[in-house]
Amino acid sequence: MINQNHTPSQTDTAPCVVVMAKRPVPGRVKTRLTPDFSPLQAACVHAAMLECVLHRLLTHLPGRHVLAMDGGITSDNPPPQTTDPGLVFQIPPGFEVIDQGQGDLGDRLSHVWNAPDPGPARGQTAFFGVDSPDIPTQALKNLWPTLEPADAAIGPVDDGGYWCLAAKRPAPPLLSGIDWGTEAVYHQTHKAAQHAGLKLLDLTPWHDVDTPTDLLDLQHRLRHTNEPALIRLSKRLDRITQDTTR
Repeated sequence: MINQNHTPSQTDTAPCVVVMAKRPVPGRVKTRLTPDFSPLQAACVHAAMLECVLHRLLTHLPGRHVLAMDGGITSDNPPPQTTDPGLVFQIPPGFEVIDQGQGDLGDRLSHVWNAPDPGPARGQTAFFGVDSPDIPTQALKNLWPTLEPADAAIGPVDDGGYWCLAAKRPAPPLLSGIDWGTEAVYHQTHKAAQHAGLKLLDLTPWHDVDTPTDLLDLQHRLRHTNEPALIRLSKRLDRITQDTTR
């Protein structure tokens, strides 16, 4: 499912940009888009958003770039190729691919944060998902400066989660005791930071894509973009959602 063009990583002293992602397997990703869309369409939406996120982060957020995937997928162990072109996503040159481990999101974030080489650096790191592909460009460019006076930073989304968690160093208190996948994630993370004596600042609030309504809202926002990666995403989503044969 990966069309990968890999180049060597940057040094471990660079800030690290990590994308946590599942493989676009029908029935395993974007399940809340069904039954309005088929499991295959939902997986194609996931693949399209993942590719967009990778390209935008490489363009707008400097650092060492890492894609942490499920299923033991690494740069040396790509998943089997799919026969459906809609499930293919391209990893731009400059991204390393590592296994994200198992367990809940907190377990997997912790695994990636503490992974041996070629895992992320032990210093300044920002974690992203796939569900907010159109984060404003300026919000991405402001991320590292926003983190400078704080221990960590978080980007809230309107369903109670977050589009990014960044910290200057591994921060285990931010990853434990969180009800992952619920509307309490953002507030519980803030409480965890407070209890641990960590200064946690907010990044720009944004939207994520879970439901058909969320997807429609994203498509409407993309109508007004002039950024190449978002234009490509818009066209790809239009093809996916208009294809009633999938």
